Amino acid sequence: MARYQGEDEREKISWREIDRKRDRSPHAPKETPEHRERPSRQSEWMKKQYRKEADKLFLGKKGTQKHQKALDEIERTYGTDQFDSTVRSYLEEYGLPGDWSTLSLLLDYSDAETVSQVTTAMKNLHDSRTALEKQGFKAKLEILGMTSRNGDVRDLAEEILKTL
Repeated sequence: MARYQGEDEREKISWREIDRKRDRSPHAPKETPEHRERPSRQSEWMKKQYRKEADKLFLGKKGTQKHQKALDEIERTYGTDQFDSTVRSYLEEYGLPGDWSTLSLLLDYSDAETVSQVTTAMKNLHDSRTALEKQGFKAKLEILGMTSRNGDVRDLAEEILKTL
């Protein structure tokens, strides 16, 4: 009899509660609301285009095709006689580049003041770079510290090497 008494004491679950539990089950099929439709491919493409255009707007001159061609020209002329003139025209038009790879190319530019600016800019970007890029930057600084004809560039390279 004690056994039956325990069954009577426990609460009975209504059919409504049983249905609610069944709806929460991970095995129950989920109904998607009608107002939530998947975005179309065209709307996703338009969002990407819009973001690309907005980025170009914020970049100013550096968001144009002409700027990209100038960067490509620096890479193309690296190690040739035209490198200095290409870099000079780029710097007059756009100022220092913001990307790591172009900055690392500019470390071989002949103007000591520009090389100092590039070295400082790369030092500021150093923490966000990969281990391989950091290693390459240190190697380049060591080379500049040993071989640069300008004393200011040599001193700056050695000073930055001590802080890294």
